[in-house]
Amino acid sequence: MTQNYKIFINNLQFVIGEYSDVIKNQKVHTISVKELPATIAQITAGTYQGEAIVRLKTDEPKKAFALFKKYFKTIKAAGGVVFNEKNELLLIKRLGKWDLPKGKIEKGENTRLAALREVREECGVSFLGIYSANSTTYHVYFLKGKWILKQTNWFNMVAWDSRVLTPQTEEGITEVVWVSKDFVKQKDFDTYDTLADIFKKIK
Repeated sequence: MTQNYKIFINNLQFVIGEYSDVIKNQKVHTISVKELPATIAQITAGTYQGEAIVRLKTDEPKKAFALFKKYFKTIKAAGGVVFNEKNELLLIKRLGKWDLPKGKIEKGENTRLAALREVREECGVSFLGIYSANSTTYHVYFLKGKWILKQTNWFNMVAWDSRVLTPQTEEGITEVVWVSKDFVKQKDFDTYDTLADIFKKIK
């Protein structure tokens, strides 16, 4: 299966490869690999005026993504899509939006262990286990004079003894709750664009 990539940059979706499910019935600005440097320069300078979806058309998305990464400092993070014994989903509220627990991977730390640690720290859940990988999300942002590409690896987890939840307030988390799967399907559910595909897969 060909690897495709969807990167969120401010209000843009930058798609490398096909992602026909994303771009169907939507206006798309398609570019070639040769146009990548100029397009990134426009986006990061705030002068890009094209469609909200930019697609880099290529038969080698992995190579194209490697080129894309050269323009940014990459930070790796890990997080959890956590369910309890009642099949309820763990959500946090960060900066006024519903989010999933995640955080940066520390130097030399295993990705799976980092995901477990972040869920424990941000939510106060002690008894956790990973049962499968979920997906990887990407988003670009500007911080302290640099453009950052954050790559977050998500894992499906199960939590036991989930009665006590404690938000990590120093990380801007104001709430930690267990919700039904229908909660994330509501029209007024306010979350980050990077998480939309993860929530869509929850059934």
